[in-house]
Amino acid sequence: MKKILIPMIEVGGGHRMIALAVKEAIDQLFTGQYQVDVIDFAKEAGAIRDDKAMKEAWDFALAHPKLTTNINLLIDRFKYLTRSNVVTRVLFHNFIRKGARYILEYKPDIVFSTHFFCTSVALFARDRYRFNYKVISFMADPITGHNMWVNPDADIIITATEEAKKYLISQGQPRYKIKVMSFPLNPKFFAKVSKTRDEILEELGLDRSQKTVLASAGGQGIGDTGKYVRFIYEKGYPLNIIAVCARNEALFRALSGMVRRDSQTRMAVLGFVDNMHELLEASDFAITKAGPSTVFEHLVKGVPPILTHSAGLQEKGNVDFCLKNKAGWLISNEKELQDLIDKILNTNILDEYRESIRRNEFIRSLPQAPYDLARFVVDELARERKSRRSKRNAVLRKLVLGTRISIRHRMLGQKNSRLKFNNQEQ
Repeated sequence: MKKILIPMIEVGGGHRMIALAVKEAIDQLFTGQYQVDVIDFAKEAGAIRDDKAMKEAWDFALAHPKLTTNINLLIDRFKYLTRSNVVTRVLFHNFIRKGARYILEYKPDIVFSTHFFCTSVALFARDRYRFNYKVISFMADPITGHNMWVNPDADIIITATEEAKKYLISQGQPRYKIKVMSFPLNPKFFAKVSKTRDEILEELGLDRSQKTVLASAGGQGIGDTGKYVRFIYEKGYPLNIIAVCARNEALFRALSGMVRRDSQTRMAVLGFVDNMHELLEASDFAITKAGPSTVFEHLVKGVPPILTHSAGLQEKGNVDFCLKNKAGWLISNEKELQDLIDKILNTNILDEYRESIRRNEFIRSLPQAPYDLARFVVDELARERKSRRSKRNAVLRKLVLGTRISIRHRMLGQKNSRLKFNNQEQ
């Protein structure tokens, strides 16, 4: 049975969700035909120090979005020096060594990577051990990214939009190595939910007669969402709040401590959940960060998000998409949130935005995306990899060898001329 390795780094939830969506689609379409493994690569390979460093860096980026944006701009400016192959070699020696060893033991037939550092390590391992598997990289930032996604050594980089493709080309990625395919979400977000809205709200102890806002801040639970949840609750709006705190235990305790039985605002405080598709089914709008998987999960369920922040330049494109297509809003303070909630409670703005979401062509392409990607990966697995690099190296070796021979002949010719000249003098 052929092996499909899907490595990712679990920084936030986006890279993981893409990986799981493609795995589930392959398993559904090609049941029992392939071994498909999704791994948190650095952690699974035993590169614990590097794994910790990458995840702490991401948490820092979430907590400091303005600084992260400036770092993104700097990374883009330096182009060749800040591509993932260079950065990985400079910063993550342990990951390279242990990741390559993991791949040597695993022996994949193809690699579908959802994180740029995983792509680099898979390429290094391929060169080191002379494997011939293809490395396909899926750019997890669907609209704008950063320079570390650029990797001319990868066989294919898949982007979700033409905007992302143009960005990669501008940063030096060969055009022929880019393919545009839609953004994959877990198939459960498109499947019919077995519970009704009322049943879900009743299980959470919420009021079925009130509008419901789903508040979350991605897999790490880091950001401004907690601040806005407190504001809504203290104002006493006639709303239900489903507050998903993910791994942020301090936020979970703080919000749980606010809940009062006599409040008009009903609130259910949750930790890390795996049923976001059900929670979205019961929600009318949301407050969240601008992560790609988060945003598109909301949109495909017809739930307009109020975006509170983006983690750097790569997530700004998701904000722009929502604003441009009347699919969501951006706020920067409590006053803007108050004005928006007043509109939601007193006008038909939610209906307008839901209709805009329903008509959007990109959002309508999302249900098919994981299955299209699954078929593409399997098709690429069946095709033999053309080793362009090895051919290029062979040509270079011939040129170098020819140059050396030419130089040698010239040196010998000059030496013979000197000998003849000296002999004539004698």
